[in-house]
Amino acid sequence: MPIVGFNFDKTTAEKKANVKKGMQASHSILIKSVLPEKINLGKEQTSSGLKFTFEYNVKYEPKIGEVNVTGHILFLEEEKRIKEILTNWTKNKKIESELTTQIINTAIVKSTIKALSLSQDLNLPPHLPIPVVSPHIDKAREYIG
Repeated sequence: MPIVGFNFDKTTAEKKANVKKGMQASHSILIKSVLPEKINLGKEQTSSGLKFTFEYNVKYEPKIGEVNVTGHILFLEEEKRIKEILTNWTKNKKIESELTTQIINTAIVKSTIKALSLSQDLNLPPHLPIPVVSPHIDKAREYIG
């Protein structure tokens, strides 16, 4: 079933020191909780779903700064399937790989963009490679006649 909602709950960014040569940026994402959620689909219509809470962090080392983003994803699913997912999460803190991939990829795409914007506001470098254009100098071609 589909993802039907995405929201940021909290964003923080802090620059602790000036950027130094040799600085490293690393990022991580973690699903913090999985809870049942009633999802409104219209005026009087609700359906069963799940609320996945996540945390996305970017750390600039050595102790230069950090960006933290927390949010949640609403996922629509059948009641039986919801119970299976919740039981597995409660017992093992695990989610099946297909569902994990879908949830994590959605969170990463949205959170990376948000973290990039926040880091730019603080003059921290991007935490992932950004495409750049460099001039292309053509060598004089030899005449072939």
